[in-house]
Amino acid sequence: MMYQSYAAVYDGSGQVRFALLMASYIKELLHRHPVTGLRALDLACGTGTLALILASEGWHVWGLDRSAAMLEQAQAKAVNANLPGSLVFVEADMRHVASAIPLASFDLVTCTYDSLNYLLTESDLRACFHSVAAALRPGGLFVGDMNTCHFLEYHWGACEVQEQSDYIQITQSYFDPTTATTTMMLTGLVGDDDQGYTRFEEIHAERAYPPETVALLLEQSALYCESAYNCFTFDPPSATSRRILWLARKLESRRQQAEHSAYFLPQGAG
Repeated sequence: MMYQSYAAVYDGSGQVRFALLMASYIKELLHRHPVTGLRALDLACGTGTLALILASEGWHVWGLDRSAAMLEQAQAKAVNANLPGSLVFVEADMRHVASAIPLASFDLVTCTYDSLNYLLTESDLRACFHSVAAALRPGGLFVGDMNTCHFLEYHWGACEVQEQSDYIQITQSYFDPTTATTTMMLTGLVGDDDQGYTRFEEIHAERAYPPETVALLLEQSALYCESAYNCFTFDPPSATSRRILWLARKLESRRQQAEHSAYFLPQGAG
């Protein structure tokens, strides 16, 4: 299983930095793409960093993840947090949320840091977008990022070694151009030179999707693609973008759905 042994060292390995960057970026995004309430759902919330930041800013947040080990880390971080908002963590699959959360009740749904890339079939990605639509109130906003095929093929390193005083991480990756999928073998060594190390291994796979496919699947889920950006900027994505940030809004009426029936394709991304 992914994110089991890795969960305990996830934040310390440096992965927490992405959530911190994304939290700041989302603030800017919401100035351009406002929502009317303060109820948020963070899909694939992991160790809960983004959910905690939102709750610290007054949001009432549900964090959802399928990894019990990651949620255990999130719960531990939340124990002594002084939060103006509120925070609930729930173990569930982001493709099937109906029995896990209150439906049609969230103003904002987020899904960040490659989480959508872990959905390896179009049917899985569509199911996730249907979950997003079911969770959002009419007029609510979805914010999600995805690695591009250009990134997976040309910028994801084939072999990387990371060394810390109590943790060593080795990743070996292979990109399959026929499926636009990168498969990574992650080997972790936890411990020190005096007491020895405990080894674990996990296999992670991510698939990239053409932007027109993502936009169409959003539209098929009654989510109007409001904009797409070269992630962490407000520039349109291009053929060499490494990551695309998608913003899609749940339409408020059937009339709006009819008006936006032609799907949106980010400029320059095709």
